[in-house]
Amino acid sequence: MEENVYDNDFNFSTSEVEKLISECFAETEKASRENYDHYKAAKTAAMFLTAQYKLSLLIEDIEFDAKNSKNEITRLEGEKYFEFKLENADKKTTESMITSYIAKSQDIIDAKKNCAKSESLLKKYNFILNTLKDGHVYFRNLNKNKSWQE
Repeated sequence: MEENVYDNDFNFSTSEVEKLISECFAETEKASRENYDHYKAAKTAAMFLTAQYKLSLLIEDIEFDAKNSKNEITRLEGEKYFEFKLENADKKTTESMITSYIAKSQDIIDAKKNCAKSESLLKKYNFILNTLKDGHVYFRNLNKNKSWQE
């Protein structure tokens, strides 16, 4: 999913957002292993805010894709239902048979797989967004602690 995310004057790719997230987590790892520069903490907190903003735009796109893919599944299921009914108009078929026919259709399988991928990605990025929020607060507080110690 290497799409561009657009918002007014901002244009960036998914990989750029993921690179920024990696930079944020690298700073968190540094802070967990050694004393972290209090002056740098304010800039790091700002970087976390930037990552949150960009990730929220990416999440918006993924959420749209997930919801749209559910609509596509419903559309395809309806299409397959009528296709089956027309092909088998002279035969007695049960709803269970039609449901099975629809479920094994490759179009339906692919659409459900795409929907599951979008929902999984959405869940992952929402978790990361919450982690970025916590990281922002952590680094902001590191900077405040420096001010209080002076």
